Amino acid sequence: METNKLTKQDIRILAEDPKPANKAIIAQKVSNYYKNSPISSLGINLAEDIFRIMLKDAEEKVRQALSESLKNCKSLPKDIINSIINDSDNVASPFLQHYPNLSNEDIVRILNIPSIAKQKAVALRLNLPPEISQYIVDKCPEEIVSTLISNETANISEQTYAAILQKYKQSTKIKERLVMRTELPTSVIEKIANTLSEELKKRLILSHNMPVDLASDIIEDVKEKATLKISEDYSSDKQIEELVHQLYSSNRLTPNLVVRSICMGDLKFFEYSIVYLSNTPILEVRKTLFTPSADFMVRNLLRKAFIPKSMFPAVFSALKVIKEIHFDCCKSNRKNFAHKVIERILSYTPNNDELSEDDIRYLVSKIS
Repeated sequence: METNKLTKQDIRILAEDPKPANKAIIAQKVSNYYKNSPISSLGINLAEDIFRIMLKDAEEKVRQALSESLKNCKSLPKDIINSIINDSDNVASPFLQHYPNLSNEDIVRILNIPSIAKQKAVALRLNLPPEISQYIVDKCPEEIVSTLISNETANISEQTYAAILQKYKQSTKIKERLVMRTELPTSVIEKIANTLSEELKKRLILSHNMPVDLASDIIEDVKEKATLKISEDYSSDKQIEELVHQLYSSNRLTPNLVVRSICMGDLKFFEYSIVYLSNTPILEVRKTLFTPSADFMVRNLLRKAFIPKSMFPAVFSALKVIKEIHFDCCKSNRKNFAHKVIERILSYTPNNDELSEDDIRYLVSKIS
């Protein structure tokens, strides 16, 4: 563009009145020429020499204007990059946040500089790699970790999330930032769900004007789905039993969660839940659940497990549907499995209990 070209008039103005504002204009024009125009090797060298001179200017405003102009360059000489990195926070921060060609070694060096502003600029960079996110959590103060979590483009591994939860168990700010992040691993949701229920409830009510009861239901629903997602990732009886034991020991093995598990076709989770809630051996539980025409035995087992009678129809329906489609539905695809359960349950009535509309809505809500 014409406005970006360096003219004789610019040179004359700069010679007659070298005030910071004029120097800043020249810095922007040279950097735009450097970034956007076809340029010879001689032109590149001249432009870079001008940058080096301006980065030594006593006026911070000049250096700041140059840094701002150079932040989107694809590549710069190492000495120019280092000059900007080592400059004041105001000069360096925009460049550190946006310049695309910083190596991981450069970034680690910046994070070791005792400057909150520079560390924060790094934490805001686009698409931070997982190893840098881990380094920030290991080495930087809470304010920078909080900034990292708020950066939706940052790649944060489950291992790093685990380190955050361990390091900042008591930090309300960190927990709030985690909740506000668009995506979280299910393992993180499960670990923080209980400690965040009240805060999440307030946020839901304030943001969506929800009744308290509905907000509580949504929170419970999120916790249940997150827990069953973890169960889905486990394959062995031992892993699932450990998960159920952990939930039982912390009084989180609720009837809602147990019923949802059977509606989702998660037989192992359901079985071990009944084991703990009814104090019945696993072999006896399995024999009872899958003995033909033994509904009364299942009822007794559910009573021992303190499953409310209002939930019996849902449990019986889900059990019978699971038996019917157990061999023609891939359990690893829970979504398709759940759809099949919904299709069957909407057209199916148990022999001993009539399903009311409320029962059907409840069951479908547990599967959906």
